Amino acid sequence: MIKHEGHNHHRLGREPLERLFADKWRELNNGTGRGHGPLAYMLAEDRNRPRDEVTDRDAMVAATVVQWLGSNVGQCFLQDVMNEYEEQDR
Repeated sequence: MIKHEGHNHHRLGREPLERLFADKWRELNNGTGRGHGPLAYMLAEDRNRPRDEVTDRDAMVAATVVQWLGSNVGQCFLQDVMNEYEEQDR
């Protein structure tokens, strides 16, 4: 089974928002009981029929990015994107 664990997983014990992002990402990609998770669909050659194409490195890189979104820097990035989106919507 692919391990959806980020490169900086050691931070999860002291960074609760990073842990929440990491946990939710892992849940989506592992034990959903609905077949393949979103990473498998994103990386599949045929996006309607993902196979076991996700590598351990793919999973680690994706999990690292998702965990980063829960960090202070990642949250600032998300807020900047949302602010820009809301300004465009006016």
